[in-house]
Amino acid sequence: MSSHHIVRENQEPALLIEDLFLIDEEDLGQLLEWSPTIVIEERTMDLLDARGYKFDIVFTKNAIDASQENLKVISYDVAFLKAAIEYLIAHQYKAVNIVSDQLDLGYYRAYLEQINIVLFSNGFRYYFVTTGFTKWKAEGERILIVSADKDEDNKYTGLIKINDKEYEMEKDGLFILEFSQVKYILIGEKIT
Repeated sequence: MSSHHIVRENQEPALLIEDLFLIDEEDLGQLLEWSPTIVIEERTMDLLDARGYKFDIVFTKNAIDASQENLKVISYDVAFLKAAIEYLIAHQYKAVNIVSDQLDLGYYRAYLEQINIVLFSNGFRYYFVTTGFTKWKAEGERILIVSADKDEDNKYTGLIKINDKEYEMEKDGLFILEFSQVKYILIGEKIT
């Protein structure tokens, strides 16, 4: 018995790769399972080609030889991440997975109402949450809470603060994040 999946255009998250060295091969393979639209910068082309990966959209500041079939080449003159996110929003993408070490909440704030962004960097998955966020985790599991703003009004239920950004579950169960000064905070979880 086989299953067939019908994937509509732009339904699956796009995959935007800024730095291929920030994700291991297995985690990258999982992101590629649903054949996302792969968006890269010109300097990443050779690395992906060498690994046998096909990509769909290349952002460049130079004229390049588009040797792959159905490859879109897009010229840009601002920061690559910003140009690529704005392109995806303009083309009706609802979500994007980004491989980058750009973890500044302020960098993404302008886009969070228009596209769901998940970041992957150095063995962690980061996502933006709004107040009242709740998730179940096992005792001892750790999360990172990255907030660009002062977090004096942030309330964390079920978590013990380990250091400036790292928190640990007190016991098996739900943790709750509540805050009022900002609309979003960024949390990170180790990819298992």
